[in-house]
Amino acid sequence: MPYHLMDQQSGRRRKAFGKAAVAAVLCIALSGCQFFSQRSGLSTNYNLPLTVQLRLDASIVAAEIQYRDACGKTVSLPIHPQLEQAIEKRMKRVFQKVLPVNDLQSTSDGRVDAALGPHQIDLFVPRKSNKSYPATATLGVEFSYTDQQGNLLHSKRLQASATGEAEAKADTCDVTGVGPAVQEAIEKLAEGMAEQLGTASKVREVAQLKKSGSAPVATPITPMESAMPHAAGAATAPSVSVVPVEPPSAPVPASAPVPTPSQPAELQAGPTKLSFRTILRDESRNQILEQAEPFTVEFEVKNEGTVAAQAVEIVLAGHPAIVGELKPTVVVGVIEPGQVRRVAVEGKLGQVSGAEQGELICTLRAAAGVELPAPKRFVVAISPERADEVEVLSVDVDQLPKTPGKLKQPNAVGIAIGVGSFRDPAMPAVKFAARDAEVVGQYFHSVLGIPLPRVKVVTDSHGLKDDLAEVFERWLPKQGGPPTIAYVYVSGRAVVDATSGAVSIIPYDGSLVSTGRMFSLARVQRALAHTSVKKVVLFLDLSLDPSPGADSSKPTQPVWEESDGQQAVMWMVGNPILQEAHAHQQGQHGLFTYFLLKGLRGAADLDKNGTVLTGELCSYVHGQVTSAARNQFHNSQEPLCRPGNGEFSPIRGLPLSKLK
Repeated sequence: MPYHLMDQQSGRRRKAFGKAAVAAVLCIALSGCQFFSQRSGLSTNYNLPLTVQLRLDASIVAAEIQYRDACGKTVSLPIHPQLEQAIEKRMKRVFQKVLPVNDLQSTSDGRVDAALGPHQIDLFVPRKSNKSYPATATLGVEFSYTDQQGNLLHSKRLQASATGEAEAKADTCDVTGVGPAVQEAIEKLAEGMAEQLGTASKVREVAQLKKSGSAPVATPITPMESAMPHAAGAATAPSVSVVPVEPPSAPVPASAPVPTPSQPAELQAGPTKLSFRTILRDESRNQILEQAEPFTVEFEVKNEGTVAAQAVEIVLAGHPAIVGELKPTVVVGVIEPGQVRRVAVEGKLGQVSGAEQGELICTLRAAAGVELPAPKRFVVAISPERADEVEVLSVDVDQLPKTPGKLKQPNAVGIAIGVGSFRDPAMPAVKFAARDAEVVGQYFHSVLGIPLPRVKVVTDSHGLKDDLAEVFERWLPKQGGPPTIAYVYVSGRAVVDATSGAVSIIPYDGSLVSTGRMFSLARVQRALAHTSVKKVVLFLDLSLDPSPGADSSKPTQPVWEESDGQQAVMWMVGNPILQEAHAHQQGQHGLFTYFLLKGLRGAADLDKNGTVLTGELCSYVHGQVTSAARNQFHNSQEPLCRPGNGEFSPIRGLPLSKLK
């Protein structure tokens, strides 16, 4: 199909294509597509002869979603009425009777608990103008079914995404058109929830036993927890999709959907899992797409499961000038377990009226029974002609330099930690933290020249307190070798002790209401002191919260640990005071991390001698972050460098990257 469906002048065709893509992607992403009715657009009834009590968590009852308008101000959009209504409506299509949570008189066969997971709108409106921009709404839900004996029979996390068009005007800050994408994501999320419960083998077993008059007894998958953890992590997608996501705590395996005749035999064995990598290469290699410039998008798709993945495809969407000459669907085919398939597509940037940022969104889809990864999203600088002054956004830091760095550090060690989602649903998420750590880990190898076996990356649910202890206190000492350098990067959330000012990292299983699961920076330093490491460079991109019970009228300032004299330590702290660290939405990283990566690529080579030193990098990042926070967010975020500028210390002269 030609991609004129995405042409800006073909509004009606674009809407028709969007609806068709919604149906196609949803049918592929959800197992058991035979339950969808072509006449009504809703699934047929599952008609399970069960009476259930529906319990919606407070996160759903008070749900709202935020985005930034054309003036950069945060707008909150309430979504709880639509979300509650959609879930209740779909549950009535699954079960014979649904009771409200306050109905304590009626007898039920079980209960359905639901809590809100990740919820965000990806929308970037750079300025007030008469123009439309893609707006992607992503919602997550975690739900479970518990029988009348208190046995947990089914537990699942889902995410749904829908993309629409938001309209901005030159004479106002308001952005319109966000609501339809949010509503579409809500509908599909609720439908996915209904499909999961309607086909869950243990729930259907209870229903069948009740129908036959037998005692409704089923084997639980795990004892019911007192509270449900929220879904963690967020994803964006160019069209509506509902993707099952594994629970954050490993011991809760989800029940497989009931096999149906329409499913291939190999898929009835259970779900398999795909992962993929994507890179965009422009012909000029200046990381700016100019009008009529050829470019290539390369994909590497891997089957990490034990079952063959059928009908694997890559769906491309985004700015019309980028995707206009690309096929909307790239066929990958069947991928066997452990197999890696590589494909590439070539395109040419279409007509561009002015310098701006454009998106390219790449999404995997496959046959039923396949667990799909989050889509990949590029934010690319595009220009009608060669324009070096255009700011290059995420592509210039996410895409590794085309030639490996000349610096080689065979005895150095790199640790990158990014925890942005948490098991505790009350913990505020930190946007881009996991992504930050992943890219920093790549830089440790490709730019700083650290061997891959000596680089450790820890993100989100793998960042438990015990995981951090494993990295610093067991893995790190085993690296051995002669006196070496350790580079430690941490992105996420930390707490400041109200009495001492000591800073502690909050791991995935941590909580603001208890300090028992924290991992202090002092503990990190003690672990480093028990190794052969003689020089340490710390990069910290942390949002800082006060400890429980702290007096808000007398905030305690963080105390950044000093060296004990045995090691030379360089501190680069992106946010040294009690406040939230800014996220750089356009760059898709934390603000501090974005300029950290950009500086390592060469922007921090202040004396232009081809080498970026620790002192140069910290000075560059300090200036860029301070300026960006003031100009973009209208408040302060001033990074800390210790030793500071003007202080004599050999650690400030440590080379981090060599460009020549």
